[in-house]
Amino acid sequence: MANTKIVTFTGSKGGVGKTTILFNISSWLATNSKKILLIDADFQASLSSTFNVITNQHTLLDVFMGGEPTVRHVAENIDLIPASPNLDQVETLIQGKMFREYMLLNWMHKNEDLIYTYDYVFIDTHPEFSMLTKNMIAVSDAVIVPLEPSEYGFTQLKNQFELRMAEFREASIDPRTNTSDIDAQVFFVGSKARTTTTSSRLFREELLSIPNNIGVIKFSEIMPTSTFTKVAVTNMSADKLRSYKGYKDHLVDEFSKIQRVIDNLN
Repeated sequence: MANTKIVTFTGSKGGVGKTTILFNISSWLATNSKKILLIDADFQASLSSTFNVITNQHTLLDVFMGGEPTVRHVAENIDLIPASPNLDQVETLIQGKMFREYMLLNWMHKNEDLIYTYDYVFIDTHPEFSMLTKNMIAVSDAVIVPLEPSEYGFTQLKNQFELRMAEFREASIDPRTNTSDIDAQVFFVGSKARTTTTSSRLFREELLSIPNNIGVIKFSEIMPTSTFTKVAVTNMSADKLRSYKGYKDHLVDEFSKIQRVIDNLN
């Protein structure tokens, strides 16, 4: 389907709940009959581990090494291209290659018939603006960056990421058209926002002033539990959620906002 939306989840630091949000929104969309392809581009392979796929055979690394990754069916309406623990070597392995920022893009063009069978392609990355991450952004319609309250201020991380994106766009300008090949729109999502702390209140208020903020996920212990138990919050039983009254509805509301933004991308 030509309306496939490709979204990279990334950030300037780890521990912000990026993979947890990606896992939960993917599972919610899949439950609502959307077909999802997940690509794990983080050598730590947290997303792959959540679906019990730990392997070094036919992984995303093969895209960069002239091989062919295997798409695994991991849940109803969800497929996965897993990470390799050797993905951290990609920078060195492709250093001498031409158009090295576009190797995933080239693979996707060759496999359009597969890619276009999905409603969404969601990509998880390691929290650094590496050559591997650039490959993921180059294929994306959108980049979603989770931000969390921080004693040092989340705006610094936001500004750093936007600066790197601007530099990447500038470096990717086609001299024939004077336009950049990197056209992914950047959005921010608040993560781990508590309801009882002053820092989280100020965090939410400041997020609301950001035009490309598209959601705020409240803190709850059930979120990290979801990836540990490999069951998304929206798929948990009422008994399991008894101590987290209203949290499932909160996630559905925030995920619905994010989905509408993604669906409206040109």
